[in-house]
Amino acid sequence: MKNTFKALLALGLLALAPAARAEDQYDKLANDLTAAGAALQGQKIAIIPFSYADTKDTVSKDGSVIAARLTVKMINMHKFDIIERSALDKVMNELKLQSSGIMDASSTQKLGKVLGVEAIITGTLVQTDNGQIEVNARMIKTETAQAIGASQVDITKDWVGDNTPVPQPQAQAQPEEEQQAEQAPAKKAAPVRGPNQYGFFDVIGGVGAQTTSITWDPNGYNIRQTGLVTSGAGPLGFRVGGYGNNVIGGDFEFSVSRHYIEAQKGLVVNGLYYPNATLPAGFLDVTSLGMSGDLLLRTMTKAQLYLGLGLGMSINNIKSNTIVDIHNTYLNETDIGFMFRVPIGVRFNMDSTTFFAEWRAEINATSFNGGSSITNNVTFTGSRFVFGVGTKF
Repeated sequence: MKNTFKALLALGLLALAPAARAEDQYDKLANDLTAAGAALQGQKIAIIPFSYADTKDTVSKDGSVIAARLTVKMINMHKFDIIERSALDKVMNELKLQSSGIMDASSTQKLGKVLGVEAIITGTLVQTDNGQIEVNARMIKTETAQAIGASQVDITKDWVGDNTPVPQPQAQAQPEEEQQAEQAPAKKAAPVRGPNQYGFFDVIGGVGAQTTSITWDPNGYNIRQTGLVTSGAGPLGFRVGGYGNNVIGGDFEFSVSRHYIEAQKGLVVNGLYYPNATLPAGFLDVTSLGMSGDLLLRTMTKAQLYLGLGLGMSINNIKSNTIVDIHNTYLNETDIGFMFRVPIGVRFNMDSTTFFAEWRAEINATSFNGGSSITNNVTFTGSRFVFGVGTKF
């Protein structure tokens, strides 16, 4: 009786051995591929049904069974986020990709982008002389289509069915509303910004020192005065601009500034210096509303140095407590002028905040006539220190 029990136990173990060995082979596949993808653990992957090497891209039942069993093993290892087969089939069908163990680099990269997977596991099958199936599995990184690991095992076929081709999944009939939605023109995707591309909006302020040159004709005398000491306030306003992915950028500035001629002694008139000549404060008091733009060139460093060239228009309210017009009233009129400047500065960017400091050489030229037909010219020349802070977008 004891011998009979031992014989039955031995026969049972022999009967279970193929299944145990098959299970061990699936474990080996899963362990080898998991080790190969150690750097990708925690990421999404997809397992593509295997195909026989001599049937090109045709998927067989054998390949589907082996892929399904490998999927279960790898899910239970909890190392990767594995895409469900139904979702995989749907996407591959929409992309018109054959879900087989043989995929080219383009198909691999396309599948990675659409599914958001870091790698796919796929491979080929070979029928051996001893009735087993040789499985050659590979893990392929979708971004580069490069195989980063492989495993080879022999598996005993313990399922029912032959290796006839498995029909590829077909797209299900869609409701009419969905078909119309797909036929509608697709919206263009928003362009992807580069790391150095951004826009900015700044609130600005500044101070500066200037000199004034004036050509005017009081009572029929053509007089040119140069080097008049002028105090300045501003600019005060805002600017908006931005840079592309290269060194070129630009901005538009809307600001207000003031030019006020100080009391002074010693004047240059028509090229001659008069040491005892005096000029009262308020000889000219000009408030300028400027609208101008700059073409900018920058460095691609963290603190971005920039150099620019700016042109613009100014609207100038010109007052004087000395100059009178033809009506014998003190000058008070508004005239159009032109602005030119060369800014040099540095801009600092943080996550959503930007600020800058700038020195600029600036010219603002305008004119007045005091109600007569004679045109008198005024040019403000000097430098300003400008600073600002704002948002980056």
